[in-house]
Amino acid sequence: MITVEINSVDVTDQIEQRTLQVTQNLTYQVDTAFFNVRKGGSKTLVPSYGDEIEIYDGSEKILGGTILSVNITPIAGAEGEFFVVNCVDRTYEMDKLMAAKTYEDETIEDIIADLVTTYASAFTTVNVNSTLLIEKIVFNQVPLSVCIKRLADTVGYDWYVDSDRDIHFFSKDANSAPFGITDTNGNYVYNSLNRVVDGSQVVNTVKVRGGEYNGNTYSDQITVSGNNTKSFKLPYRFANLTVTLDTGGGPVAQTVGLDFIDDFTSKDVLHNFQDRMIRFETALSSGDIIAFTGNPKVRVFTIAEDPISKEAYGVIEKLIRDGTIESNAIARRRASAELFIYSEPIIDAKFTTYTTGLRTGMIMTAQSDIQGFEEELMIKSLTFKMRDHDNFQYEVSLVSTRRYDFITLLQQLIEPDAQPSDENETSEQIYADTQVVTVQEEYEVVAPFEDEEDITVSENYILNPLGAGVDALYTLSPYTPSGQLDTRRPGRLGISFRVY
Repeated sequence: MITVEINSVDVTDQIEQRTLQVTQNLTYQVDTAFFNVRKGGSKTLVPSYGDEIEIYDGSEKILGGTILSVNITPIAGAEGEFFVVNCVDRTYEMDKLMAAKTYEDETIEDIIADLVTTYASAFTTVNVNSTLLIEKIVFNQVPLSVCIKRLADTVGYDWYVDSDRDIHFFSKDANSAPFGITDTNGNYVYNSLNRVVDGSQVVNTVKVRGGEYNGNTYSDQITVSGNNTKSFKLPYRFANLTVTLDTGGGPVAQTVGLDFIDDFTSKDVLHNFQDRMIRFETALSSGDIIAFTGNPKVRVFTIAEDPISKEAYGVIEKLIRDGTIESNAIARRRASAELFIYSEPIIDAKFTTYTTGLRTGMIMTAQSDIQGFEEELMIKSLTFKMRDHDNFQYEVSLVSTRRYDFITLLQQLIEPDAQPSDENETSEQIYADTQVVTVQEEYEVVAPFEDEEDITVSENYILNPLGAGVDALYTLSPYTPSGQLDTRRPGRLGISFRVY
């Protein structure tokens, strides 16, 4: 029996026949689903982004998640619409917040529990199983799924979040399928089994070059030569650096700060970790003695080999560069995991079945006398397709555990390179400070009124300023009279005077 619920309401009868398809991808990868809805008449369902979706195969919930997108097309009828609905699993909900945390000397179980409590409190960690101690790991503004995947890669584990929001973190060989397939047990559609054997990725000598770890304590001293130097080179990049200075009266401990972060108002000497240098505020004197102690940063490097594979195929080497590995113990574990994955040829297979109970990530035994093989394979993807209104058929893609990790490696190639952590790296907590600002203005409104005033206007005229019957002297050139009593005026042809 197939059941589809949106926001806890059964809408199975509103889904278009044979359009529902659910794809469970390999464990930590996001599961997806899509289906069509036709609105009109008695069918009134209008799916929307953010609606909660749950899909059941019988009593088993095969997908729980969120509607991510809806493509809407008008159709005939006053209110007719056609919806193409795309859904994703709980990972989308879990990744809404970015993690910014630093952990030192904590187990993977404790790290995942703290991450979930801090950034995804609606989720649980009932099925997280790993007591491996992590020396140091920094998550700086990354989704929670990326944090868990980095932890899984460290120990060669796998993980996924189930439809009920519980995180599963487990050994890859600990998740067995409820049944296997043979030529005669009827667990797959006849002639649907197809198999590919690939030896192109065989490797039997793995070298891992990682980041850096703190070496044994190292001490030395520098005797100053000359009177003009205030910067001094160190032989290594140091963690936990301490410095003393002897100017003739015995060694005096110096407070050490970070170059370009601290200054000399509170520190005696500034340490540049990347450039392996310390500097003082003023030049020291010839004969002064600088003594320093710290833990040199040592490059992680290890090698692992598989003698049986070397004898069978000859020496085939591989170099792994991973700056996030900061201990030789973890590097050896990573090299051993690579050998387990690639020391033998890898196998792919696929088949179709009507038998329920499978889940991606499960280990299944596949045996065939007809094809002459018997292998343990992992379910890489599982696609549920509606066979009729009540039943699914299942298309199963299988992969050897070696091929599975090769796929993971290829996916990492398109991700940004991991940046090596330095001694001073810390996670960044970024907060938005939202404030409401109220602006108030006051206006004084004056009531209008009538104001009547009497205004007297007077003019002053001077008649005959030059005297009665006395005419002015007109000039042909431009002229400005100096006053009313000036007898000169500018003349105008045809008005003031004429030329004969």
